[in-house]
Amino acid sequence: MGHRNEAFKFKSGNEEYCIMTNKAQLEIIEKALNSRRQAGQKQIGWKLGFGSPAALKALNTSKPLIGGLFDAGEITSGTTTDVREMTKPSLEAEIAAYISSDIPKDATDNQIMESIESLVPAIELIDFHTPPSNPETILADNIFQRGWVMFPSTNRGWSNGAKGLEIHITQGDQTWEPTTDIEAKIGSILDGLIECNSIANALGRGIVKGDIILLGSVIPPHPSNGNEFSVSIPSIGKVSLNFQQ
Repeated sequence: MGHRNEAFKFKSGNEEYCIMTNKAQLEIIEKALNSRRQAGQKQIGWKLGFGSPAALKALNTSKPLIGGLFDAGEITSGTTTDVREMTKPSLEAEIAAYISSDIPKDATDNQIMESIESLVPAIELIDFHTPPSNPETILADNIFQRGWVMFPSTNRGWSNGAKGLEIHITQGDQTWEPTTDIEAKIGSILDGLIECNSIANALGRGIVKGDIILLGSVIPPHPSNGNEFSVSIPSIGKVSLNFQQ
């Protein structure tokens, strides 16, 4: 299975989609999502991953990888999560979106922006049980996702997107330098949503009203070390997680 490097035209029913994910990888995503649905999980959104400039270069890709978000992974902010059975539990400091309306399969940039109910801080818990050496391995396990927490919707809409937002991250006594240029870390949010929408429609579901989407981490995955991990956007709010390990 080759890595992505050019757009792939995929036909679903009478519709044709132009996406950066090749046919084999699209089938891997579909299988990963179906396995969770068959286990009784409900899909409630999507996840973008490995979209940083460094990750794109390492994987020889040009767009973030796309996975599904499921209800079984939801964690309440401030609670303690048991990660003792995970191989390499890691944390990502994310920005996430609430979706207020169905996004058309051929949505314009303005339609996508108008569908954003709010952008909020989030945390994702992942388990790197296998080295993320290629897109196929990553996609086969739904981008290694194990859990997530998001700040409640603010109903602020798209506003200026990530422009002007600042993400603060702490874990125990460790504090990261505030991230003021979010898209320099995760890539263009709009471009990521365009790719996500194309793949979501090619898979037959689309992005629908009520969905939530993790848009990418502003830091590389950070090992969970038992201390509280918090992510905040001062003008919006804060989420945090504690761990038992």
